[in-house]
Amino acid sequence: MRTTISTLRHARTAYNDERRYAGTIDVPLSDQGRREACRAAAHLRGHPYDAIVASRLRRARETAEYFAADGIPIVQTRLCNERCFGIMEGLTWDEVQGLDPPVLMIPVGGELHTVNPKQGEPFEDLWQRARKFRRFLFRRFSGRNVLVISHGVFLQLFHGLLRGTNCIESLALVPANLELRQFEFSGDCLVDEKAVNLSHEREEPW
Repeated sequence: MRTTISTLRHARTAYNDERRYAGTIDVPLSDQGRREACRAAAHLRGHPYDAIVASRLRRARETAEYFAADGIPIVQTRLCNERCFGIMEGLTWDEVQGLDPPVLMIPVGGELHTVNPKQGEPFEDLWQRARKFRRFLFRRFSGRNVLVISHGVFLQLFHGLLRGTNCIESLALVPANLELRQFEFSGDCLVDEKAVNLSHEREEPW
């Protein structure tokens, strides 16, 4: 039995442009993000998704609505919400550098990743949430073609989980806004993966 899980990071927000951490803050898409989502959805029109699964944050839901043509149902779940960044949420990258005590950062894949933001969600907890989300998808959509619309850091860990890497190794690749990544499974075994950046721009993990 073949199951296809495609993932898409939501379209741009003002926080992306400002290099600001959104996390669980419910920011909307920017005008540019809406235009890009509209163009990306037109590019995929006619693609036979059985369902769209989106996080409960507004920027993911708004993106999903552009792709939900022809009566494709949208299923929302907090399991694929973005990581909570705690005290970093709403701050820019430069402002985070000035926090005292400093936030621990580790280099993976040429990027710095925050490990211990106060009141934030540890990577280990996010990894377990990604595992629950994977079980949810295979339980509900086994043998079908589903599009997941979520967020940068959550998708980093979820992609790593689908590939069979560990939590830290999964941080090496940051998905761009509107980067479509398709994972094809035979039973529970990953047999193919491919990516398409529908916005044609490289993004940061804000």
